[in-house]
Amino acid sequence: MEFWFSEMHTPHVKLSIRVDRQLYSGKSEFQRIDVFDSPEFGRFLTLDGYMMLTEKDEFIYHEMITHVPMAVHPHVEKVLVIGAGDGGVIRELVQYQDLQHIDMVEIDPLVVEVCKKYLPKTACRLEDPRLTIHYEDGLKFIRSRQEEYDLIIVDSTDPFGPG
Repeated sequence: MEFWFSEMHTPHVKLSIRVDRQLYSGKSEFQRIDVFDSPEFGRFLTLDGYMMLTEKDEFIYHEMITHVPMAVHPHVEKVLVIGAGDGGVIRELVQYQDLQHIDMVEIDPLVVEVCKKYLPKTACRLEDPRLTIHYEDGLKFIRSRQEEYDLIIVDSTDPFGPG
């Protein structure tokens, strides 16, 4: 018997990916989290049934959301990252030796835990000493802080609707 993951894009469009096995399925206070292994994309993460990343192509997104703003800013020392629980943005940021501190604000600790275990190539730099992870809502975090940042990267799901 074949196992397929399907994601509905519209009532008339459905994306389906053949799955070898499901590696993880769980529910946090915020969302359902699943990790699958597929022959085409390797491991992939879904949140509430919507694909967030695949091992095969996550680097495209993470490199663009990180390196483009870093390339146009003259001197970045302090970065705020909203979301990014999969660790991909952090993996890219810590390549910059001049970067002194990163605050990452992720609402769901289980996403980070699951990605560390099942997507270690993406979440491989979440132990960097320049990183502080705050588990709370990004907007509440910003409203409660006085710090200034050289760069803010928002890598979160949309606040309304799917994904």
